[in-house]
Order: sequence, then C-alpha cells, then structure tokens
Amino acid sequence: MEFIGTSYLTSTIKGNIRWAAAELFEVPEDNEEDEAAVSLSLSTKCDIYSFGSIALQVLTCKVPYYNVKKDNAVLWQVMRGKKPELPKESQIAPSHWDFIERCWLPRASRPSVRDIVAFVARERQARVS
Repeated sequence: MEFIGTSYLTSTIKGNIRWAAAELFEVPEDNEEDEAAVSLSLSTKCDIYSFGSIALQVLTCKVPYYNVKKDNAVLWQVMRGKKPELPKESQIAPSHWDFIERCWLPRASRPSVRDIVAFVARERQARVS
C-alpha cells in the first residue's frame, strides 16, 4: 500500500487532526510500514472517535482543542493522550459530555455504531417531543 505510515497520515490529515483518532498517529515500534498495522488503525472505531469530536463541535460551536491555535500543537497533545476540553462557557448536558468522552476512550472501550445510532435517535426524539 502506498499510503502506509505516519508521513502519509500527517500530510493527508493536516487540518483534520482535531477530529482524527489518536491511534492514527501511532508509530509502529519496529518502524516497519506494515499493511496490517494500517488496516488495524483505519477502522470504524476511528470513526467513533471522530463522531465524539464532531458532536463536541456541534453541541458547543467550538472545534476540538479550540484553545490550541496550531495543528502541530494539537498533534502533540493528541500523541500525549490529552483529550479536548469542554469549553467553560458551554451549556452541554452532562450526559452528552459523558457520551462524547466515551467516544475518546481506548479503541476497545468506545461505543459501538449501534450505541451512536441509539444516542442520536434519543436526542432527535427528545427534540421532537
């Protein structure tokens, strides 16, 4: 595969780092550009992470890491495991923030697509009622 490795990801994802799953920026220990490692990284679980970031932006009107100006500084925070903060002036419901934070958990602990669909359906129904 021609797009394997972090150089592809950092050059291709630039500008989107704020929404991308942290595991997309991990460098394999043996520094081999292994196709299996990339296919493991590019998964639905990455989309779940991104959903949490998009939900944060939609519910707060602020991009993830809104308090960090430069994308390379965001990348540094992501690689250190620091998650986006809830804007202090935000009026997001605690249950929404909890769900967003669950989307940013380690890959195996993130909500499923079914959980995301149920969350959106509940919120949609609550708005209609």
